[in-house]
Amino acid sequence: MGIVSLRGRKKNVLVAVVVLYVLVSLQWSNLRIAQHFHRGFKTLLPTTGHVDKGLNLKKYRAVGALEGERAAQRLQDGVKAGRNGVEDLREQLSRQFPYDASQPMPRRVWQTWRDPLSSPKMPPDFRHYVGLWTEAVDEAPSYEYALVADENIPPLLESLYGSVPQVLQAFEALPRTIIKADFFRYLILYARGGIYSDMDTEPLKPLHTWPSVNGTSWIDVSTPVAYKNYDSATAPQLQDPGFVVGIEADPDRPDWHEYYARRIQFCQWTIQSKPGHPVLRELIINITATTLASVESYDKRGRPAFLVDEAHADDYNVNMRDKKRADPTVSHAEKKNANNIDGSDIMNWAGPGVFSDAVFGYMNNLVQTNNDVLILNNNLRGGPESTQKYYRKITEGLESGNFFQWEFFTRMTTPAIVDDIMVLPITSFSPDVGHMGAGTSSDELALVHHNFGGTWKDKTA
Repeated sequence: MGIVSLRGRKKNVLVAVVVLYVLVSLQWSNLRIAQHFHRGFKTLLPTTGHVDKGLNLKKYRAVGALEGERAAQRLQDGVKAGRNGVEDLREQLSRQFPYDASQPMPRRVWQTWRDPLSSPKMPPDFRHYVGLWTEAVDEAPSYEYALVADENIPPLLESLYGSVPQVLQAFEALPRTIIKADFFRYLILYARGGIYSDMDTEPLKPLHTWPSVNGTSWIDVSTPVAYKNYDSATAPQLQDPGFVVGIEADPDRPDWHEYYARRIQFCQWTIQSKPGHPVLRELIINITATTLASVESYDKRGRPAFLVDEAHADDYNVNMRDKKRADPTVSHAEKKNANNIDGSDIMNWAGPGVFSDAVFGYMNNLVQTNNDVLILNNNLRGGPESTQKYYRKITEGLESGNFFQWEFFTRMTTPAIVDDIMVLPITSFSPDVGHMGAGTSSDELALVHHNFGGTWKDKTA
């Protein structure tokens, strides 16, 4: 079987525990729910580029977040009540995986590759890196490890997302394996949480010392950053991180757009999250909607129909992303297949470009719809070559417009906090790159080393 889960060599080794868990305990109830969707139900795919004014993404809850047959019955009752059989994807995802910030960060590590670990096709260097991750799991209390082979991804997702059929439809329709690999990491973290890390990475510090477990020791909470809607009387408290992301790129050069998708680009070769986190929910909505609106064909059998917001049709079109929007040589109406996808599409469909947009978009929604968001960034108190260089622009953006400038995360040497999101400096997940202010693997803040094995190039089929 293609999924291996290890719980520490000193305890026991469980082979295919993920398969047993998800396929036995979840599949039946999810398929029962999915059957109800297929009877005349339609899914609205909301745009995340134009979120309804006043919609609080942090506090959004599905109406009646129920499970199993009760959820299916509620859906049918909604149809009878005159809702015309339409429910949006945000509600479906929120019901299936409601976010509970009070729960601890799951202690598990996820990786995925084309072949199972037992296969002779597994590259020797990847086998070595897997060994380092399993050693780290073995040494950390109560951690688990799972390597998911490509052949096991569809049944795993079917068991987890059977009641969210458009997500499955979109995953099946993705025309390149690399885009599926990007989508899968978000889907598995949203459903089950933990650490996702690419196969060409290796852990540098014990997992139980990461800031997600030991976050308060990494942060000075004495000076919160104010913003326009902020009410200091609310006295927000530092939370355990629910979503941990690092800086991948901070290129301070005029030609940065030739090398990166965003001026500040968040790393997605290693991500840590609690299940159900709203950042991942909004990202999954974006990728699902983009896929179904952009691909040349998709399988309609056994899936409900879907609707899009026609007033913002460009939001769904991957050909209208980033530099392509204003490029007169691009055929914006052209539908996508495996043969007409380029690097820009990969970056802005499910890669670091759209990932960075989702993180910024959610943080901006936080400060626009809440008055008690704790924002901490001690880099603003550094020297003239630190983040402080942009202090005026940063504070004007937050205090006048309730939004984050990209400069808020430039030149960071210590973590920043926005509500329950922890943003790590470039050294944490990108040490040894030799530029953009990154430190070395021996740095106290270095958590993961990325060997830049070009795994995405090996998955472009």
